[in-house]
Amino acid sequence: MDYLQRPINEGGLNILDIKARNEAIEIIWLKSYLNFTSSRQQWAMITDHIVLAAAPTHTVEDARDNPFLQSWSMPSRGPRAKTLNDDIRRMFKTAKKYHTTMDTIRITLHLLSQLPAWYHLNADHHLLNNSQARCMIQKHNINKVADLLILSARLRHPCQYPTHQRIRGCRCWECAKDRTLGCKTHKSVQRKRLPE
Repeated sequence: MDYLQRPINEGGLNILDIKARNEAIEIIWLKSYLNFTSSRQQWAMITDHIVLAAAPTHTVEDARDNPFLQSWSMPSRGPRAKTLNDDIRRMFKTAKKYHTTMDTIRITLHLLSQLPAWYHLNADHHLLNNSQARCMIQKHNINKVADLLILSARLRHPCQYPTHQRIRGCRCWECAKDRTLGCKTHKSVQRKRLPE
């Protein structure tokens, strides 16, 4: 077959290499799937939902975003992998074969802030089963790193939030909003006065 697939001037018959052609198609699919800009195709967004439904059970459903942007990976066999259609399975297999990861020479702070907050690629792997993480995911709708920065701004930038006090009954607007959301960790975190 190697000789038959060569060009005619090299003694072959110029027969199409079906395996290489299919792999090239899967790479183009992968390229389109990993386009996270506003021009992302609709099939890629639908594929996201299918992929998230087949994600590992040890991950928190509301914290999942995309396996290429987070530290969890798609199952390659088993009942969850069987929920994926052949096209998605082949695309992920090709991605694994060529070690597809999020890698960049230089990334802007804006793009870093748009990465998922949970199962972050550069963070140590921890289970999201503590009350603080669950509260941030469910009550505060924290999804991106930017959301974490906004939530923590009153502690990181006390000059911008002069009304905030590090006590249990803080009456600043942000703490009052946390209490109306039903934030349970707010009380436990601020039960006693924190060191200045």
